[in-house]
Amino acid sequence: MGGGLRVPRLRPRPRVPRAVGRPLPLERGVVRGGTGRVFPAAEFERHVVEEQVPHSTALHARFTDGGRYLTGPLARYSLNRDRLSPLALEAADRAGLGAECRNPFRSILVRAVEVVYAADEALRLIAGYEPPARPAVPVPPREGTGHGVTEAPRGLLYHRYDLGPDGLIRAARIVPPTSQNQAAIEDDLRRFVAARLHLDDEALTRRCEQAIRNYDPCISCSTHFLDLTVERS
Repeated sequence: MGGGLRVPRLRPRPRVPRAVGRPLPLERGVVRGGTGRVFPAAEFERHVVEEQVPHSTALHARFTDGGRYLTGPLARYSLNRDRLSPLALEAADRAGLGAECRNPFRSILVRAVEVVYAADEALRLIAGYEPPARPAVPVPPREGTGHGVTEAPRGLLYHRYDLGPDGLIRAARIVPPTSQNQAAIEDDLRRFVAARLHLDDEALTRRCEQAIRNYDPCISCSTHFLDLTVERS
């Protein structure tokens, strides 16, 4: 076969047990930002607000103090590189990734490193698996509010559910990564376009679509709606 991308094979190495509690915080832990902001899942709505903007039907999320932020593979890597397995760290080094990565056009490399990490972590979990005493634990319904955050491939995903005494959901809120990244995507796109106005419309449109898809927003690919039109003035 001709063409394509050749990916060098990583050298196999002995399994190195990782210290308990050091894996990437994908399903548990606190929300942490690059500027030192830290808060638990239950306080998410005290720190993040979604709002409607005049030019879009998509909700935009921001910090309550006004700052925008970016979630996703670049944030995960920059904040948690030290938690990668030795094999994933080797992949990051061989891909030329430093202590952090803020270039959206390199996000595909970070995602590849995460795939290596995921496979490595899956093998570790399988090797250490012990069947539980019971396959499930009965949970009687009770009234309350539950909060949860998890790292989806696109970034941080927040859920909040209000349950009645019968266990039925009375209210729910979901804040997906795309709405959290929307303001950052638009700001990056404005600066991206301003530096490339010398391109013709076809080339500029193609480059803008590439820039948008660096963030893997669900609005552009899963719904196949993206139709970018260049208007010059």
